[in-house]
Amino acid sequence: MRYTVMKTHALITYGRSLMALTMAESVRPLVDHVIGLDTIGMTALSFSKYCDETRTVCEPSDEVAYTKDVAAICKEFAPDTVLILPGFEDMEGLARHRSLLPDNAKLAAPDCASIEQVTPKHHFATLIQDNAINAPKTQVFESAEEAQGGPDMPFPVLMKPSRGAGGRGISKVSSEDEYTAYLKAHEDQYPLLAQSLAEGDDYCVSALAHNGEVLVMSAYTNLENQPVEAGAGVVRETVSSAPFEDDVRKIAKATNWTGVFEADFMWTGDEADAPSAIEVNARFWAGLRHSTLSGVDYARLLAELTLHGGLQSDPGTPDIGFRSQVPLAWIPSAIDGAFSESDYANQLSDSWDRLKNSKGFSLKNFGRLVASLSDAKAAKEALEDVTHRVMDRSHLDVDLLAKDDPAAALGALFIVSHLAKYGELPPEVSFDSVGS
Repeated sequence: MRYTVMKTHALITYGRSLMALTMAESVRPLVDHVIGLDTIGMTALSFSKYCDETRTVCEPSDEVAYTKDVAAICKEFAPDTVLILPGFEDMEGLARHRSLLPDNAKLAAPDCASIEQVTPKHHFATLIQDNAINAPKTQVFESAEEAQGGPDMPFPVLMKPSRGAGGRGISKVSSEDEYTAYLKAHEDQYPLLAQSLAEGDDYCVSALAHNGEVLVMSAYTNLENQPVEAGAGVVRETVSSAPFEDDVRKIAKATNWTGVFEADFMWTGDEADAPSAIEVNARFWAGLRHSTLSGVDYARLLAELTLHGGLQSDPGTPDIGFRSQVPLAWIPSAIDGAFSESDYANQLSDSWDRLKNSKGFSLKNFGRLVASLSDAKAAKEALEDVTHRVMDRSHLDVDLLAKDDPAAALGALFIVSHLAKYGELPPEVSFDSVGS
């Protein structure tokens, strides 16, 4: 009798992101085949050695069509098992339409009923009240009519759309005039939230839970006191999760959570003060690589939980005090060296001069610069050079991409790919500078 050896494939969505690179590196030893998904080509994953192939799918905002695209890819590999690891906000839509996925698909996402208790943000406001979780005072405006009366708390307040990620649309509003201007600028984004300002610094607390019980958690904060000689950048430091543990466990239990989530807190650092829960993200977080480097490989653990119904390895222990750097502000000088000293510098248009002469490094200008390269091989060489220069200047672990996977730096070309397909910059790089 002849037996067929079953294989396991991993679909990793949002292939443009650095999170996707970390996810691919983490799950590669657990599966036979890694596929990167995005709405565009030339993403970070498409150049990573941890990814075997990439596919393009429709926009996740069309949840049904997007889920059907993912389902169709899963069916190609039946009866093999296909692990779906959502990389960003598409986790909610895939969970909502889980029934459209074939039997061989295993979605690494919480139940939709769990997600809907923390997102959109005004749902989380209700969860906070019902479960005695410490948080800033929050007022929800369902419509423009409700918002006209203004917040029932003194200015300044933090205004934010209920939907959205990555800090988009969040503004500190200090007066009635600013409040009115904010409402006008976000008139199509209701519900809106007004939140009292919480004192202290921002802490990101990550967790993996199963049936409402937290299996592992860790926390980090962003430091601002960078070494002058290294240049400004984002330094993350792992800290103890103990001050946040009670509230994180309440969130997991109240939602019966299975999967990963990240909770944002504000805290003064004073043991006499209680941390304030700001919001919960039902997805992987921007500092995923930092979390992995500091001792807890959440992507691998989530894959194990999804494939086997339980962890198959030690979840790890966070290395308190571990620091990593996202060298965003180093990139201009690294690019300067990589391009200006290269044989292919003459292939660049005047966009290079505009980039060098700008006051701050602009991702928009960087997109134009990359687009002006006439040779894909030259782009690959230049961006690999940039990657190595950036890494060589760091005395910290770099929270960017794997040191043995430099070609993934070509993911910057997703800017060009998006421009070609949609005629505009992707929202991830529409901010004027990396300092935004």
